[in-house]
Amino acid sequence: MKITLKDGSVKEYDGALSVLEIARDISEGLARNACAGELDGERVDLRTVVDRDCELNILTFEDKGGRDAFRHTTAHIMAQAIKRLYPSAKLSIGPSIDDGFYYDIEFDESFSEDNFPAIEAEMKKIVKEDLKIERFTMERKEAIKFFEDRNEPYKVELINDLPEDAELSFYKQGEFTDLCAGPHLMSTKPVKAFKLMKLAGA
Repeated sequence: MKITLKDGSVKEYDGALSVLEIARDISEGLARNACAGELDGERVDLRTVVDRDCELNILTFEDKGGRDAFRHTTAHIMAQAIKRLYPSAKLSIGPSIDDGFYYDIEFDESFSEDNFPAIEAEMKKIVKEDLKIERFTMERKEAIKFFEDRNEPYKVELINDLPEDAELSFYKQGEFTDLCAGPHLMSTKPVKAFKLMKLAGA
């Protein structure tokens, strides 16, 4: 298996390896700083297994794709913290954006920026817990039932809006599971710095 890197150099391997394992083979420093990969132009997780000849770019926070994965993981950490503190909150989408991230959430109770310190404190706990982030897929019927059982109607809407043949991928960290295309970091631990800045009402 021949892997062509960003600088044009070629690495050869006898068998399949994850993007993270390839990064570690290049250097331990790169593996420590890696956030995601770009496989033949497509952004992928560090956990993605490479089993064919390809072009591979290891993305760090210095790369837009790496920052996106980092911020997207931070959005999931925030959503997990909110669900711990406000279990009745209903989640919609939580993407990364150019200057950070956001998450659309419906609250049954009054909510303001005064709630931010408690959420940030819970986020720090989740980071400290170093929760492994795992990716898996579900069939459509199973996925809809999964979110119906958890009273997450906006997630059900998102699934119903996807094409029938779309792969439904999920990311799990601790007790929190979200519908998501990824990519994400390998665990919650690297997310050391964040600040909740503003609240926008619909």
